[in-house]
Amino acid sequence: MNILITNDDGIKAKGLNILYRVLAKDHNVFAIAPDQERSACSNAITIRSSLKLKKISSRKYSLSGLPADCVGIGLHAKLIPEIDLVVSGINHGPNLGDDIFFSGTVAGARTAYIFGTNSLAFSINNFEENSLYLEDAATFLLEFISKKKKQIKEEQIFFNINYPDLPKNKIKGSKYTFLGKRIYQDFYKKSNLNKKEKEMDLQLTGDVDSVASPGSDSTELKNNYISITPLTIDCTDFVYLDNLKLKK
Repeated sequence: MNILITNDDGIKAKGLNILYRVLAKDHNVFAIAPDQERSACSNAITIRSSLKLKKISSRKYSLSGLPADCVGIGLHAKLIPEIDLVVSGINHGPNLGDDIFFSGTVAGARTAYIFGTNSLAFSINNFEENSLYLEDAATFLLEFISKKKKQIKEEQIFFNINYPDLPKNKIKGSKYTFLGKRIYQDFYKKSNLNKKEKEMDLQLTGDVDSVASPGSDSTELKNNYISITPLTIDCTDFVYLDNLKLKK
């Protein structure tokens, strides 16, 4: 299988490079990733300036763009063979619930899905690159892809997978989940106030928590399960449409 991997942590990120090495045991793997960290860029793409692509090795490239740019180039620039599956990760830090709308990692997978290619977003529940379990996580994904090989050939999939930052003997298994609700408590630190110019610097900070809902991605990850959430891109409020019909 031809697999393209990308991320939003950058081409040098430990998670991406471990994933590349592990998946390459059974597949033809190519990597196109941003030349630096591009976290929380969502599905932004570059449209009014050119992008610089740098060849790192025979199958690895860095790009002066965003995760969605990387996937677009991988699928449409005819630089690499036709891709069967796009994997975005291993992201350093989980992507749960509402996070998927901000995440550059999930956006990489979403971009592939938009263009008709199977995709997985894959994250580990640790924001540090020195997690002890990146190799285990990558091995899980290799086995997961093998089990899904028939489905990948026959259907189009878009999964968001979150892996606990735990040794294998502490992980209870995997569960299919739904997106939970995240609670963001955002705050902006103000500094360098220039009263004359009426300017200041603002830095986003704050905390994030999750609503405890059995079966949700955040809850099952907290319960030491690998969370697998099947996604789509249709945000239509069908309940609202149904209510309109009832009012007629």
